[in-house]
Amino acid sequence: MSLTIMKMLFHKKSSLTVALPLTALLLAPSAGVHAESNFPLDAPLSADVCMTCHGGYGQGSEVVGGPKLAGMEPWYLKRQLLGFRSGFRGIEKEYIPAFEMRALAATLSDAEIDRVVADISEWQDVPATPTLEGDAEAGATLYTSCAACHGAQAEGNEALGAPALANRNDWYLLHELERFSVGQRGVHADDVGGQQMRAMMTSLPDENSWRDVLVYINSLSKLD
Repeated sequence: MSLTIMKMLFHKKSSLTVALPLTALLLAPSAGVHAESNFPLDAPLSADVCMTCHGGYGQGSEVVGGPKLAGMEPWYLKRQLLGFRSGFRGIEKEYIPAFEMRALAATLSDAEIDRVVADISEWQDVPATPTLEGDAEAGATLYTSCAACHGAQAEGNEALGAPALANRNDWYLLHELERFSVGQRGVHADDVGGQQMRAMMTSLPDENSWRDVLVYINSLSKLD
């Protein structure tokens, strides 16, 4: 079975919105294929696959659980895709979005991952809509321990492997903080960045602190 058909069958379980573009992709003439997967070289892989769960312009979808991809650093996006593919992310079956993401990433070659990352890097960033309430002043104090890795303006630091937090979906960050706190993420031996993040959770002991720091990060989220 070709990779294209596998992807169509996989996403049929998650969303019918991908069926039409993938069907068109199957019927469209192609200039060539990836030798390792038979996936058409001219197929808009990221547009047809990622947008199903992450929004029509990469803005994220709280309903589906797919976080905002527009504006995400290419190096961080690639690291996460490789993590899903290798299996240190998405191992918990009870968290369906991550488990499905792992299944999809397992079908991608190195070349396809690079192509997805390159495509998404060209998406126009869009403001993330704040959804949380909390104490931004208290959050500013809490964020001082986060700033060492993620930057004073939550802009991220590639050298430290810390992604930007500003202008991300606060509902998604809240969920990930919970996962780090309860040991659902950052426990795999190969997830070095996740292990570091999990260790830092001692500075954010409860959900109130998570909400406060995220409300503060929202105040730093500005796009030109």
